[in-house]
Amino acid sequence: MEQQMRRNLIFNTFGSLLFYICQAAITLLVTALAGEQANGLLATAMTISNVCLSVASYGMRTFQVSDLSNKYADRTYLFSRYLTLAAAGFGCLVFSFANSYSTEQRWVIFLYTGYRFIESWSDVWHAYLQKAERIDIVGISFGVRGIVTAATVTLGLLLTKNLIVTLSVLLALNGLYVLFVDIPLARKQADFTRKGGASVKALLLECFPLAIYAALNTSIASVPRYYCERILGTVKIGYFNNVFLPVMILQVAVIYLFVPFITTFARLWTAKDRAGYFRGLRLLGLALIGMWALGIVGVALLGRWGLSILYPTTPAVLEYTPLLQPLVAATVFTVLATVLCHLLTIAREMKGLIIGNLIGLCAALLGSPMLLKQFDVYGAAYATILGIGVQAAVLLVFLLMRCRKHFSQ
Repeated sequence: MEQQMRRNLIFNTFGSLLFYICQAAITLLVTALAGEQANGLLATAMTISNVCLSVASYGMRTFQVSDLSNKYADRTYLFSRYLTLAAAGFGCLVFSFANSYSTEQRWVIFLYTGYRFIESWSDVWHAYLQKAERIDIVGISFGVRGIVTAATVTLGLLLTKNLIVTLSVLLALNGLYVLFVDIPLARKQADFTRKGGASVKALLLECFPLAIYAALNTSIASVPRYYCERILGTVKIGYFNNVFLPVMILQVAVIYLFVPFITTFARLWTAKDRAGYFRGLRLLGLALIGMWALGIVGVALLGRWGLSILYPTTPAVLEYTPLLQPLVAATVFTVLATVLCHLLTIAREMKGLIIGNLIGLCAALLGSPMLLKQFDVYGAAYATILGIGVQAAVLLVFLLMRCRKHFSQ
């Protein structure tokens, strides 16, 4: 058992990070091989797909894995995922036609969002594997699909110079891998013969607060990018995504580093260990301050040099090197908000979780147009800081209020 846990940790961590790095590399590859206009089209599709993916996944993965009493049958989780995928796909379709996008832009949105939907489709199958303590297979799947993604985009753009054709092949190959590799392996761990348990409707209703939180949380960072494309155009949203890329990789890595400590905070909460819990919060605060300081120094010394290596064929990106500083701040706030969301989930403070995310979204919606018109591309970073900063502040207030009540009992 101990050997399997070690295998799970190594393969899942390495495979997941490899997948997200390769996925992030799509921006670099499209910029270098297809140009700034294609990169701008992809940036818009990425923004929309993030929200669609959160709706499709419904925030259900952790709930499914932790359903140890089998309140809901395995087939119920699978059927519910097909319903949420259909709803998210329909929402993407409506949103794309409600906005005045070009035909080319709509095709890029549909294909890239379809590619991201593969994550949601595989997610419900991966949960069967995780529940059976075979998350190492999940990590291998992510790693292979990450390599397939990077290779497909590279070869596709080199051979065809066409983003739509390349995304079509990317969608097909990822879907085939899940269909012929992930699903057969996951079927061995699932029990589709059992028909008991609560209904799909009951499952969707019980997880509805998690779905709202997931959609709101994703939307906060997506709103400034949406307005950036609408107000400043596809080329500038492409520049924003280019500069944000190295910071995003740091953000994903830090969040993955925190994940193992979720269990520690859960145990401290359950044991009502007030001293240990708040000691953990203080250490977390110090770690974030240290991350911010290192980020500021790092981008000041190496920022322009790093961007010149990442984008040798697009020197115009270097003009936006100062954008790295506010994006580091946005990353720190994002990590803080993500951690607070986990802590509120542990505390079962769903009301505070939803209210905090909703207020953060309102701040981003109100601030984005004004800040973008005032500060150009930099306004997208400032609006992100505003939305996530307000979100984190409200979440922290609810957490402290919940802690006061919980530890006083």
